[in-house]
Amino acid sequence: MKKLSLLLFLLLSIIKVSACKCVFETLPQNYLNASIVGIIKIVRVYDEDSQQRNYKADVEFEKVYKGTTFKTMNVRGLIGNSYSGACEINVQPNERYLIFLKSDSTYVISSCTPKAKLGIKPTKAENLWLKNLGKAFTYLDNNKFRFIGLQFTSCYDETQSEYGSDLSKISKFKPKQPFAIYKVKIDDRSKIQEITPVTTFGSKDDTIENILKTNMIVSTPTSFWIPNQKEALLFLFYNKENIGKPYDEVISCD
Repeated sequence: MKKLSLLLFLLLSIIKVSACKCVFETLPQNYLNASIVGIIKIVRVYDEDSQQRNYKADVEFEKVYKGTTFKTMNVRGLIGNSYSGACEINVQPNERYLIFLKSDSTYVISSCTPKAKLGIKPTKAENLWLKNLGKAFTYLDNNKFRFIGLQFTSCYDETQSEYGSDLSKISKFKPKQPFAIYKVKIDDRSKIQEITPVTTFGSKDDTIENILKTNMIVSTPTSFWIPNQKEALLFLFYNKENIGKPYDEVISCD
């Protein structure tokens, strides 16, 4: 019986240790939290350590939005053989990523690192998306003092079926800028009680506010440092490349 109990303890310990649990944030919160944000290209991977299960990757920066560049980062996993249960990741030469890193002396990347994998070669749609992201990042940098004590969180349309949300169905939408930010107060059902525009698209703003109040469920901020869990920030982003794609969001709540 003691042997069985010990075996069960060991199995549970292995499961606990091997389970990968990532804390996912919204795009603007990832930007504010990061010390380095940029587009990198993987040049080569090498120096695998099978015991520590990590290897190195040399990188080139194509674009820097925040922080300073570096030439080498550490990658969790083995080359071509990552284990998702341990938060490991495969990266290969010529792959491109938009990464959000918290600066330290080692520059470690894992499956939990905020990032977006880009195409091997830039496309017109990707260039537009990154150009608009750059505008949002500049705004966040210039106005970060306005977000102190608040957390960017996500929302979803509770009335949505298989197609896009009502935000993405707004007709004759011609935004003057590709993003909008709202400060909201939420009730116990995660519905919006009050909404205050921080910056808007400049098109169909009343319609957007009405949809947010009527349809949206807001994720409760989870940060320990946020004093009021009933107040949050919402970041809406215009994805022009998704026009005509019924399953993709034209206006996303990131």
